[in-house]
Amino acid sequence: MRQRTRGHFNSFALTSTLSPCLMMKKLVVLSALAIAVSAPAAKAQRSSQRSGPIELGIDGGVSFLFASPTLTHVALPVQDFRLGYFLNEKAEIEPRFNINSLHANGGGVTTYGLEVGLLLLPHGDRVGNGIYLRPFAGVTGISVTGGGSTNSGNAGVGVGVKLPFADRRLKTRMEANYVRDFDNGGMNEIGVLIGLSFFTR
Repeated sequence: MRQRTRGHFNSFALTSTLSPCLMMKKLVVLSALAIAVSAPAAKAQRSSQRSGPIELGIDGGVSFLFASPTLTHVALPVQDFRLGYFLNEKAEIEPRFNINSLHANGGGVTTYGLEVGLLLLPHGDRVGNGIYLRPFAGVTGISVTGGGSTNSGNAGVGVGVKLPFADRRLKTRMEANYVRDFDNGGMNEIGVLIGLSFFTR
């Protein structure tokens, strides 16, 4: 304690012998440095407050394709991976994708899907309770070893709800959707998704 007091006293004695002009110059320089250092930090903090969270999620689901014959696709617990970015409090852009591959005896089948949707959130509650509308468009494809590959475009709309847990960063999502596949003259598909979302903040 004594040594610390002595150092403080010596510093005070030294600064008291400086000319007022020199002290003023040092004060201006220190103030300019403080502003230069704090301005980017303040700007970054304001920017982070304005930007919304990122929504990371996985979905499982069941879908029915009305072809001849009718096809049923069950993918549980995981069908798609999705990444949501909030444009504002009432709109979120959300790409999602899936890939599945099966190989045996030198042959194989790979299927994939890529989709981009826009979540419209009428209540503006991005991470809490809320109904949403999700128009979307995408492409699906299949590749068979030795048999070539094909792909098809699609578009549709989903209606769902976000249900928060006690932890505000973790949510359940449930959705019913309709898809129109444009290949082979056009086919209709209905599906149900249930998934889990994690919000970065």
